[in-house]
Amino acid sequence: MSEKTGNTEKPEYLFNTSANLEVFIPNLKRWHRVTCNDFRSWDGKRRINEEPYEGPLYAYGTNRKVINQNINNIVGSEVLDERNSRSQKLR
Repeated sequence: MSEKTGNTEKPEYLFNTSANLEVFIPNLKRWHRVTCNDFRSWDGKRRINEEPYEGPLYAYGTNRKVINQNINNIVGSEVLDERNSRSQKLR
């Protein structure tokens, strides 16, 4: 049995997580479907079922709200850093 480590706070979703969640990637000039975790932390254009979404922006994997700066990327956090670190170890 494995023990939970790191952040165990339940993310707050103010949108339908099973909807078609998309973010706009400017250098590719197109919309891409993403997970609800990536969607809530994408600092750029977001849409749900092809309707613009102007809801709150959160640092990845947290309920910490951040100010939108239109960087067209995921807003980082210690949770994202841990995820990326684990991913690198698996390679």
